[in-house]
Amino acid sequence: MVVLEGLVDTGAHFTQVRRSTLEQIGITPFGTRRVQHADGTVVAKPVASAEILIGEDVTPTVVLCGEASDLILVGALALEGLNLGVDPLRKTLIPLIAPQA
Repeated sequence: MVVLEGLVDTGAHFTQVRRSTLEQIGITPFGTRRVQHADGTVVAKPVASAEILIGEDVTPTVVLCGEASDLILVGALALEGLNLGVDPLRKTLIPLIAPQA
């Protein structure tokens, strides 16, 4: 397990962790996904499967393998898997109850 500090980005679909960090703990890419940056640039990035732990809750998720200069991001897919939302006024994560039909 590696403890990381990153930015929660509800506008990002995927969580992103530096590839070198993922390799340190034995996580290897299984494919690529195309993503669009805020400036409109579209790139293909390697992706891996990892478990994300926030607080006492854990979820499997797809993680983008970032470059050394890339930010560590927690994306919407991981937040949904953890049933977490964002309180923008208090800048905190809040527990949600997932809708289920």
